[in-house]
Amino acid sequence: MEHKVSRPTGQDLMCSRYPVKEAPIEMRHDNMGAEAPFTAEVRLRQHLIQVALGKHPADLVIRGGKLVNVYTGEILEGLDIAVAGERIALVGDASPCIGPDTEIVDAEGAYLAPGFVDAHYHIESSRLAPWRHAEITLPRGLTALVEDPHEACAPGGLDAIRYFLENTRGLPQKVYVQVPSATPPTNVETTGGFIGGDEFRQALKWHRVTGLGEMMDPPRIFGNDPRTWSLIHEAIATGQPIEGHGGFSGSRLAAYAAAGVQSTHSPNTPEQALEMLRAGFTIQLKAEREADTIKKLLKSQVDWSRIGLAVDDRPVEKLLELGSLDHEVRLAIELGIPPVTAYQMATINNARHWRLDRDIGGIAPGRYADILVISDLDKVVIERVFANGKEVARAGKLIISLEAPDGPSRRAPGYALNTVRLRRQVTADDFKVPAPIEITCSGGQERVWVHAVVMPPFYFSDDIEPITCKLPVRNGFVEPAPGTGINKVAIVERHKATGNIGIGFWRWGFRRGAVAMSVLHDSHNISVVGANDQDMAVAINRVAEIQGGIVVVENGRILAELPLPIFGLMSDAPPEEVAELSRAVEQATASLRQDAAEEATAGQTHKAETGTGPGAGPGAGSGMSQIPPDLAKTMETKPVDVMTFAYLTCHPRTYVLTDQGVFDIRTEKPLRVVW
Repeated sequence: MEHKVSRPTGQDLMCSRYPVKEAPIEMRHDNMGAEAPFTAEVRLRQHLIQVALGKHPADLVIRGGKLVNVYTGEILEGLDIAVAGERIALVGDASPCIGPDTEIVDAEGAYLAPGFVDAHYHIESSRLAPWRHAEITLPRGLTALVEDPHEACAPGGLDAIRYFLENTRGLPQKVYVQVPSATPPTNVETTGGFIGGDEFRQALKWHRVTGLGEMMDPPRIFGNDPRTWSLIHEAIATGQPIEGHGGFSGSRLAAYAAAGVQSTHSPNTPEQALEMLRAGFTIQLKAEREADTIKKLLKSQVDWSRIGLAVDDRPVEKLLELGSLDHEVRLAIELGIPPVTAYQMATINNARHWRLDRDIGGIAPGRYADILVISDLDKVVIERVFANGKEVARAGKLIISLEAPDGPSRRAPGYALNTVRLRRQVTADDFKVPAPIEITCSGGQERVWVHAVVMPPFYFSDDIEPITCKLPVRNGFVEPAPGTGINKVAIVERHKATGNIGIGFWRWGFRRGAVAMSVLHDSHNISVVGANDQDMAVAINRVAEIQGGIVVVENGRILAELPLPIFGLMSDAPPEEVAELSRAVEQATASLRQDAAEEATAGQTHKAETGTGPGAGPGAGSGMSQIPPDLAKTMETKPVDVMTFAYLTCHPRTYVLTDQGVFDIRTEKPLRVVW
């Protein structure tokens, strides 16, 4: 409730990062003679001083709670929190700040913790538009995040950054946006967007743009690639943090750090995590996937102040089921991290890394009033969520509308739609792989098989090579072998209508049908995997027709589909609806695959006809043993989740398929698929 005195109101001030309500994008500098962007924040801070001194009443006072002080690691009792507008004016005795219209909230002995801050996030992976994503993550305590939009920038370039800023403007969940470094991800794939040094300078003029997104292409860094180094140059020149990716050790770690990279998320091993910490890196961990790393760091008794927690990528159905950063905090505590330390890793550590701690990350004067009322600290039971000084969620449910009648429309603008552009509809003939004539014809007798490179479904190590299999030839064309789990795959370029189609063979285990999707990290062209060319064509064309999404086809019939029309990656539909469709495509996709027992048998029976390496001949090794057991299990229940990441070309991958063909990514040299 607002007190009736003459001062800037929440509506006038909005958020200090959103000072000009009429502007489509908030600029750091206004050259049109209007009020300077930070004037609103300065006016509010002057008002905070008056409230702190007891000269003006607070709008809100929260008392009776146990304060989780993430600055000192203490839990303090007997302190009030006085809020004016969207920020905290005082932590202490707020009695002099209480006026007749001050709203008083009794925390009833609950813990009062800062709102969670995720330091490395891709909203696109939720399949939700940013405002829809906020609907389900705000009640979980996520009041701020740092978004790396390289997924949406693949089709959209700078327009994608613009979209995130416009779509999240005025939300109680503060979304800061990095300038991605991975647009394009590598030089051997096609994207619609391009971001180099000039684009970086342009983006930095916009409010809430901070830092250079994860550097995922070490060969470009170590090889002095002009685009990559134009980005590094601009980041250094403007004092912006540079985000890393993955794990390094030894001389490669030294080279990575020497380039100016300051942080990473998800180092590949516990040993790499420790080595990178010792080299001055900040790291973000995903407790759900990196339990071993957390356990070993606990034994090493490291300083946790440069370690944060992050979600990175999580689809909508898992957000609804498990939660967001609250889930990571819960798991971290279960793994043995002291509770207050875990909360520091989800708040102040992340805010400090991105130099945002003047505004977010803790409960202290001058910061945004982002406060979680928690009944059970260890289990992270969040009863109430305050963001920007207003209660926004209670008992896990959002209690406000994120699309106010007098506010900006959250619906996707035209430039974020219709981004799937094919040269023409594809046909089954587009997926035919001709057998080399010197192999198919010998002495007047046509051969009935060829050697073919077959990729394992997912791998992260230089030690894992593609396998070589014998595949049948019919009428001069190479056929997949669905009975042994080997499928034909293709990547169809969808940004510039080039007509590029890269084709290969992967051991995906589909017996029937086909699955196509425009969610293809990180180029986000359209991938398709299938047991036959006809279903592959139907699936691709349907993805184009709905302007992005995931489509499952069998015998020419669509079994399930998930439309994702925003940059071909996200939807404005309600989260529960998107989750339901997402589960349906997962189930339909799983129904087309052989089960784990059949797959294991297929791997054994085919063993005599396979070898390792892109140039190997027949030999031992099916390649199925190279798949980690937890990933093999995920492929049985969540194949789409796996497939969206399977075509990554970034570190530490080696052999990759893109719309331009199969490559050794270390040298960017193309590889033969059949011979």
